[in-house]
Amino acid sequence: MRRAFTLMLFLSMLQGALAWAALGSSPSNFSNANTQTRLAARSLAASTTTNSTSAEAPVYTVSQSTLDSGTIVREYMDASGMVFAVSWKGPTLPDLRTLLGDKFTVMTSNAAKRPKAGHSQLAVEQSDVVIISNGHMRAFAGQAWIPSALPAGFDTSTIE
Repeated sequence: MRRAFTLMLFLSMLQGALAWAALGSSPSNFSNANTQTRLAARSLAASTTTNSTSAEAPVYTVSQSTLDSGTIVREYMDASGMVFAVSWKGPTLPDLRTLLGDKFTVMTSNAAKRPKAGHSQLAVEQSDVVIISNGHMRAFAGQAWIPSALPAGFDTSTIE
């Protein structure tokens, strides 16, 4: 009975881990029944636009997923379908190893350099990635983006 319970727990955790795309990769497939998903295409206002009647193509798309825990995960995808930014907010941390992909090692190596006591915020700013994570038990938030992959005119303060 314990083995069956352990296997079921492991499979449910694995299924949740497969819900996101890694930062810098193609968008995830949100077919996971344990999440609720919402997509929204957004356009950046071009300062040189002269014809206001033409329909603007979306410059990026935001995919939002709410996990069973209540944590909201957002993926920001450019027009080619690459995830250039991610964010999370909620009572539990999402699987950051999956969400950040190969940038996860940047976060962990920087976290290892800091003193442990009393620090609930991590900020990493490098040329290839920016990661900001903060919070405490039942209130976590963070965001990460690849500066070179941001669409022209994208303001990182709009990452929710």
